[in-house]
Amino acid sequence: MTYKVTVPVVTEPLSLAVLKSHLRVTSGDEDALLDSMIVSAREWCESYTGRGLARQTVEVYLDYWEDEIELPLPPLASVTSIKYKDSAGTETTVAAASYVVDTDGPIGRIVPAYGTTWPNFTAYPVNPIRIVAVTGYLTAPKSVVQAMELLIGEWYAKREAGEISDVCMTRVAYLLAPYRVRWL
Repeated sequence: MTYKVTVPVVTEPLSLAVLKSHLRVTSGDEDALLDSMIVSAREWCESYTGRGLARQTVEVYLDYWEDEIELPLPPLASVTSIKYKDSAGTETTVAAASYVVDTDGPIGRIVPAYGTTWPNFTAYPVNPIRIVAVTGYLTAPKSVVQAMELLIGEWYAKREAGEISDVCMTRVAYLLAPYRVRWL
């Protein structure tokens, strides 16, 4: 399974105003720097946890049908479409009634509807199955936002040195631990 983000995050889980209050920054001179640090901290935390910390749309590619398809960057909000290519490259959309989307579990998943199976086809040689899904939290958990604040605080204070203390990383890891997906 591979995936790519096709519609990036629009609203970050940590606002510039909240971050500036956390850092005790009152001027707007470094807003662009702080905005980029917010994005970097979210991306770092997403990589560490395996979760989408804000809403985004992803395209997931599979080489074959799995009985149960687990989607990356949970939580899963919705599945927009499932398409597959035959050996000639002709793309077909799977009818939404033929599969069930689980958005309630800790990991979003898709399974064939009762009494159905995934389409039987001769696969296109590379990434024949494409799933478009909306993933990520609508509102990130408070401890995840706090981990982002700690990371950014350390980056901001030590931006010339480029290092993060072990104490900071331990705190960040502790805050993010409950949100790590099981396959990481």
